[in-house]
Amino acid sequence: MNLPKMILFDYGGTLIQDPIYKMPEGNSAIFPYITENPHNGTKEQFSDFVKQLFDEIRQLRGELIEIHEHHFLRYVLEYFGIKLSISIEEAEWIISTTLGDNIMTPDADKMLKALTEKGIKTGIISNLCWSGNALERVMAELFPEHKFEFIMTSSEYIFRKPDRHLFDLAVRKSGFKAEEIWYCGNFIDVDVIGANNAGLFPVLYDNSDIYDRFHKLNDISKIDFPFHHIGGWGELIKLLEK
Repeated sequence: MNLPKMILFDYGGTLIQDPIYKMPEGNSAIFPYITENPHNGTKEQFSDFVKQLFDEIRQLRGELIEIHEHHFLRYVLEYFGIKLSISIEEAEWIISTTLGDNIMTPDADKMLKALTEKGIKTGIISNLCWSGNALERVMAELFPEHKFEFIMTSSEYIFRKPDRHLFDLAVRKSGFKAEEIWYCGNFIDVDVIGANNAGLFPVLYDNSDIYDRFHKLNDISKIDFPFHHIGGWGELIKLLEK
């Protein structure tokens, strides 16, 4: 088996544990930074509006197009007439880190170190409304000693996986051929099938010891092409040692 020259990763449920979102707390976390609130909007009204609007947008966008959090948040703030003492970027960071905890999946740091030692490049492709800068900030905090070649979020590039545009762009950015790259993700429909359709070799990260909302949705029988199925990052390291 030829070793990959690069391994790309999904973010949520793969490099970090799938968070259990605290929607009201996260959506209203910017209230201490309000300088103007002409309609006297409450935390409850703000959070309820955010949820309603996000549900409407999700219906309109479908599964393959992303809406950037900055655009979404700007609309909500202007709807309420709210002004903040912080930038939209910092507001996004406060909301995102309050919504859910960022906890790495077991041994993710050891796995990334092993890849570096083997000279295997790494990158991230994630379906995420948060900005690329926000995700880079999370990764720098969780993996301060690791350097990803690039971090791509669907918010910055319009398209969502499994649409192949994100994968195709990642291949071009990598400088490698698609067949020289593996893609690790936790969702068969999006990560495994999407990667295969774009010519990358898929790896299903399927750790039953941690919470993952996609466990019940994954159907192995959908996969009729070669792939690796791992239950933890130690198994990926062993694959690379064969």
